[in-house]
Amino acid sequence: MTILAIASITTQVEWLIRIIVAALCGAVIGYERAIQRKSAGVRTHIVVAVASALFMIVSKYGFYDLLTTNEIALDPSRIAAQIVTGISFIGAGTILVRREQISGLTTAAGVWATSAIGMAVGSGLYTIGVLATIFIFFIQMLFHDDSIISRVIIHVRFNVQIVCVNTPNILNEIKTELENNHVESIAIKILDVDDDQIVFNADGIINNKIDENNIIMHLRKYPDIKRIIYTRGGK
Repeated sequence: MTILAIASITTQVEWLIRIIVAALCGAVIGYERAIQRKSAGVRTHIVVAVASALFMIVSKYGFYDLLTTNEIALDPSRIAAQIVTGISFIGAGTILVRREQISGLTTAAGVWATSAIGMAVGSGLYTIGVLATIFIFFIQMLFHDDSIISRVIIHVRFNVQIVCVNTPNILNEIKTELENNHVESIAIKILDVDDDQIVFNADGIINNKIDENNIIMHLRKYPDIKRIIYTRGGK
C-alpha cells in the first residue's frame, strides 16, 4: 500500500467524521422540534445536516483532481451558495397559513440553521458547528412556551374582523365595547358594506396579560354581530 493510498483512506475517514458530526448536530436540533410535534423532526434535520455537510465536502474536495491539472481554477463556494437557495424551498414547505394564522416559522428557521450547521461541519469547522447547535437547541427550548417573552413584551396587537348587520351606530358601539375591555389605539377599517351587512377590521393594542378570549366573548353579546374572526397578534 502506497503512502498516497494511506492518505486517501485517512481523508475518507475525516470526511465520514464530518458527516457523522453534522448528523448528530442535526439530530439534536430536530429532537426539540419533534417533541413539539412539528412537521420537520429529527429525520428531516439529520438529512438536511448530512446533505449540507456532503455538499460542502464535494464543493471543497470533489474537483481536486481537476485543480491539479492544466491550471484549471474553480470556485469551491458555488455549491455552498446553492444550498442557501435550495434549503429555502424546504423551509417554505413547513410554513402554513390557516385562517390567517401562521405556523411553522420556527421550524423553518430551525431547518435553515441546521443547513448552516451542516455546511460548517462539512467545511471542517467543528467547534463553531457544535457551539451553534448547543446555542440553537437551548434557545428553542428556553423560548418555546413564550413565558419569558411574555414578561418582556408589555403590549401586543389585537385585531378582529367582524361581520355584522348594518345598523346605525354599530361601529361606535363596538368601538366603545373594545375600549371598555382595555383595547387602546383602536382603528376601524371598513372592508365591505351594503344595505344588509357591514364587514370591517378593528385593530388596536392590549396589555399582554389580558385574555383575548374575554374580549371576543364580550363582543359576541351583540345580536347584530354575525361573525368574528380573531387574528392573534394582528396582521
